[in-house]
Amino acid sequence: MEHEHLIPIRPGFGGFDEPYERANVVFMGVPLDVTSSYRSGYRFAPAKIREASANLETYLTSAGLDVFEQLNISDVGDIVITPTDLKATGERITRLVKRVSGEGKMPILLGGEHTLTYFALQAFDDISVIQLDAHRDLRDEYMGDKLCHATVMRRVLEHLPPERLLQLGIRSCSKEEAEFAQETAVTTYTSEQVIGDVQGVVAAVKKLAGDSRVYLTIDLDVLDPAFAPGVATPEPGGLSTVELLRLIRELGKLNVEAFDVVELVPPHDDGTAAFAAAKIIYELLAAIASSVK
Repeated sequence: MEHEHLIPIRPGFGGFDEPYERANVVFMGVPLDVTSSYRSGYRFAPAKIREASANLETYLTSAGLDVFEQLNISDVGDIVITPTDLKATGERITRLVKRVSGEGKMPILLGGEHTLTYFALQAFDDISVIQLDAHRDLRDEYMGDKLCHATVMRRVLEHLPPERLLQLGIRSCSKEEAEFAQETAVTTYTSEQVIGDVQGVVAAVKKLAGDSRVYLTIDLDVLDPAFAPGVATPEPGGLSTVELLRLIRELGKLNVEAFDVVELVPPHDDGTAAFAAAKIIYELLAAIASSVK
């Protein structure tokens, strides 16, 4: 796939790379690193996730399959980011996601700050969003920004009915966000609810999502800092890696149209969060492959 706003990266995710034309799953890096309010360095995340992915087995014992034997996977490289023009960068993200999805392939975005999810979702007309995150990201404005990592889901809800947003793993928000979520009846499961009853939460999520197309956004801070220290805004009290993988295996059975993994900050990571990100992606791909075998 040639495009003026893509920087080819070789090797791609997993170290393998099918030609774009044959692919049914397409990775794209989105090194967006513009609106950080605490830790910055998101721009290094796609490369670190790819590096970790090349050092994990592609055979998933949980699913009993090799994802690269089941899925044709291509990596088109990194989207060019213009740090001084978030709008132009966002339009670029939307355009590329729309093209990939429109050609019958599943877009997977390697972030990058969470703001990218807003732009990716502009490519879809009829979709539900499942957000795995420590934070609600529902502020109307943060530090003068209407669109940033802390307001991204509030902006999403300007285009999406609140019943189409499900938030899992939440354990931190402002009073404003709590009141907004209550007023709009955004479905939320805290990290403690998820940890205490993964199967019950999964059953409720499946009932709410139904057969609708799903966009899954995974903020790595849904994990406890013990399991993912190198994230933008770590929040104690999160899921363990095993708990998240159990959840991911079930969510992958939904009608997943696209997904992203965001908020890794490599300068603050010892590799733990990067490898967790790669493992999450492999498990999700295996679940998706199992559901269509």
